[in-house]
This record gives sequence, structure tokens and C-alpha cells, in this order.
Amino acid sequence: MSTTGNSITEPRTFRVQALSCDRLEAIKYSGTDDGGNCVFPARTAQGGEPLRCCLKIARPGEQILLVAYRPFNKPSPYAETGPVFVHAESCAGYRRYDLYPDEFRGRPQVFRCYDTDGNIVGGRFAEPTDDVEAVIEELFADPTVEYIHTRNVVYGCYMLELRRSPSVDR
Repeated sequence: MSTTGNSITEPRTFRVQALSCDRLEAIKYSGTDDGGNCVFPARTAQGGEPLRCCLKIARPGEQILLVAYRPFNKPSPYAETGPVFVHAESCAGYRRYDLYPDEFRGRPQVFRCYDTDGNIVGGRFAEPTDDVEAVIEELFADPTVEYIHTRNVVYGCYMLELRRSPSVDR
């Protein structure tokens, strides 16, 4: 499987999931994040902050929030809560579910694999020069892997979630 820019030459066996726009709106509306912290005030981006709402890199001057986020939907000893940057105002989110976000390529990342119970069942460090699609395919070759989270290496922050495409059999 190969890509050239944003063109797909073969169907993806995975789907990219950014933070849910509905969940982010609920956090903003309540004024409290998943860590119990006050969400506001917004801050001005310096530029370079990875935004988990749209999977882009913040541009200098954009209004952003830093919130605690828990990317798990059930209890687990591995269910971490950590800091993520998001747009302060609503944004369109990430719509290219079939493509790994270009702006998140080229950075060292940890890919953590989880089973249906939320237990870690594997993982892999990815170098900035690694083909992320090949890493994802390698990890999803294990039938016990239900989903994958990518995390920033230095700060450990959650980046995004990867799920198998609905049409992929195990």
C-alpha cells in the first residue's frame, strides 16, 4: 500500500479518529475537562501545537485550549488522562478518516495497541522516517488489537486513535 501526498492507491485497512467534536463541545460547554480542570481561558498559539480536534498543527495567533482528555470509554488500568491542545472555537474536525494526517507525520511517536477490554497488547516506537501506514498494518496484523493510540514521545500526550476499517476481517 502506498500513498503519494493525499492520493490513495489502495483502500485503507484502518480509520483515523480525531477527538469527537461532540465530546469536545460537551467539555467546552460544561467548562470542565476530563481532569476536573477549568477549561477556559483560551490561549494564543505560539505555532506548532498539535491540535487533536482537526489533526493539524496550530498556526501562530490561533486561539487554542489546553485540556485534560481521557481517550477511553471504559474503565481500565491503562485509561490515562492527559493534556491535549484543541481549537478554542468549534472547528470542522478531521474528515479524512482514510488518511494518516500529513501534519502528524515526521515526528517520533509511540503506537500503543489495546484489546477490547482496554488492555495494552503491544506497541511500537515509530521513528520520524518510518512509513506510518506500514507500522499500522504491522500492528493490526495481530488479531487481538482492537484499536491503537498514538502518543507524543517526549510529553506522552495522546495524539489520535486508529481503528480497523469496518470492511476489514480479522
